[in-house]
Amino acid sequence: MEYDKKMDHPSNGVSILGCLRPAFADEESYIRKLFYYEGSDGYNLDWKDGETLSINSRSDGSDAASTLYRLETMRIELFSVYGIQSEISLQDFQDAEPDFLVHSTSAIVERFSEKGIHCDVALKALCKKKGLQVEGANLIGVDSLGMDVRVFSGLEVQTYRFPFKVRVTSEVSAEKQIQQLLFPRSRRKKLRTHGNGYRDSIQRA
Repeated sequence: MEYDKKMDHPSNGVSILGCLRPAFADEESYIRKLFYYEGSDGYNLDWKDGETLSINSRSDGSDAASTLYRLETMRIELFSVYGIQSEISLQDFQDAEPDFLVHSTSAIVERFSEKGIHCDVALKALCKKKGLQVEGANLIGVDSLGMDVRVFSGLEVQTYRFPFKVRVTSEVSAEKQIQQLLFPRSRRKKLRTHGNGYRDSIQRA
C-alpha cells in the first residue's frame, strides 16, 4: 500500500531563498485582487510611494491593520522526482509560462489509466525496451515535450522521462504521441496476431 501511494503521488520539492520587504503602493491592484473583502471598505488608499502598505479589516468590528510583504526571490532550487537537484535561473523563472497542457494532464492520465492492464503491460514493455527492468509502472504526468512514468522494482521507486518525437501542440496530438510510445505498430501487429490465434483456437474447439 505504501508503494501504491508513492506511485500515485510522486513528490517534487522547491527551495526558495529570498528576503521580505513591505509591499509598495504600485502593487496595490494585484494585492486588492488577493485581499478583497466583499462589502468591506477596509483599504487605506492614502498611500505614498515607499510607504508600508496596510489593509484595515473591520469585518470583526476591530480596526487592526495588516502589513503586507513581498518576497524578493534570490535563489531557486528544484528537487525533482528524478532525484536531481538543480538551480533555476531567476530570469528563466520570470519568463516562464505554464505548459499549455497543464489543465489537461489529469484527464489524459485518467483516460490511459482506464485502459487498465493493457496500459500497465505497455508501460512495462516500453521500460524494457529502454533497458529498464521494472515490476510495475504508472503514467503520472504529461506535457508538450513528453510523459513521466513512475516505476518500482523491489523496494526502489523512481520516475523516468520519455520524450515525444516532436513537441505537441494540442491535447489530441499528445494522446497520439503517447499511443505511439505505448502501442507502436510492431506491438499492435503482435497483439492482433495473438488475438486472431486466440479466436481461431476457440472456433476449432
